[in-house]
Amino acid sequence: MAQFDVYANPSKTQRGEIPWMVDIQSDILDKLPTRLVIPLALRAHMPAAMPRSLCPSIGWNGTTLVALPHLAAPFRVKDLGPVHGSLRPQASEFVAALDAVVSGI
Repeated sequence: MAQFDVYANPSKTQRGEIPWMVDIQSDILDKLPTRLVIPLALRAHMPAAMPRSLCPSIGWNGTTLVALPHLAAPFRVKDLGPVHGSLRPQASEFVAALDAVVSGI
């Protein structure tokens, strides 16, 4: 497992609105049984007035998604399933959004 890898949402009932999760946990903590993930929601299901610094738009796999760092949560590795890709090139957007959550900006 690697930081910024993308996984299908383990919750089948939420996949219509939040189809993906991105792993934001450092690779240093790779041996833990859980990974910290940020949900990625479909842009079409989000309000137009979302704060961009908190919830950046992320382009991936031909779809516009919205990162929801304020909903970051740990998931068991065994529940995440296979890796579907990587968002490492957009790492700075995830880091900035998480900073906004923590600092309250």
